[in-house]
Amino acid sequence: MAEDDGDAPIRWDSTARGGAGGWVTASGGTSRAGPRAGTGRGAPPGPDTGGGGFSVRPRVLLFAVGGALVLAAAVLLVAGFLFSGSTGDAGPADAATGGHTSAGPPASPAAPGGEPSRAPTSPSAPSGAADTQAAALDALLTRSAADREKVTAAVSAVDSCASPASVAAAEEALDAAAIRRDGLVSDLSRLPLDALPDARSAAADLRAAWRHSADADRAFARWAADAAGCSPGDVPRGSAFTRAAGSSELATAAKKEFLRKWTPIATRYGLPARDDTRI
Repeated sequence: MAEDDGDAPIRWDSTARGGAGGWVTASGGTSRAGPRAGTGRGAPPGPDTGGGGFSVRPRVLLFAVGGALVLAAAVLLVAGFLFSGSTGDAGPADAATGGHTSAGPPASPAAPGGEPSRAPTSPSAPSGAADTQAAALDALLTRSAADREKVTAAVSAVDSCASPASVAAAEEALDAAAIRRDGLVSDLSRLPLDALPDARSAAADLRAAWRHSADADRAFARWAADAAGCSPGDVPRGSAFTRAAGSSELATAAKKEFLRKWTPIATRYGLPARDDTRI
């Protein structure tokens, strides 16, 4: 039996004890600290090689796991901060729209040329063409009002029969008024009214009124011719006068119907209000 090398340095040998490992002296013998054959007592546990010769200390493993958890928490914190900064404080409504809010109504879709399409203009909004057409028709009414004053003065001159000259002058004035009425009818027929609501129907009533007025003017002119040589206060009122009065009544009825349709249009476009005595 060999002597016990009590002072020899020892080392761990993984091949000792048939591969189970054990402490051995530097000279190669099994240390007394190692297991003795048949004693049943194991040697102090050596490093855990896992069968591959590499060991991991528990403290190192804890540090590795802890570091990974800290790193993951930092990444989550930074990501949450960036996300909240890009979306702001989104409310319930923002969650449904992806966090985006709109400051106004959606933009109109782009037109084929790349420009935003214009919102359709309300049909009730006055246009430049409508303003022009309304003003042109109102100008015809102003001309007609001036003619009516001349006709009224001429009829009064015949009825009073102040002198033969005044009756003759009245006859000429009435014939001229009838011609001007015809001119008003022609000008009205050429006037575009497509931009004015209900203007075509109103223009038809006005055209009829002016035609009846022209008939009345001519009938009054014939009455003036029949009154030649009359005496003041004694002017006969024959068939010409009766026809003139009938045509005048028809003209007045047509003017009132026109005004019923025209007055809302005139008000809308800032034109003066009129009555049947001013047409």
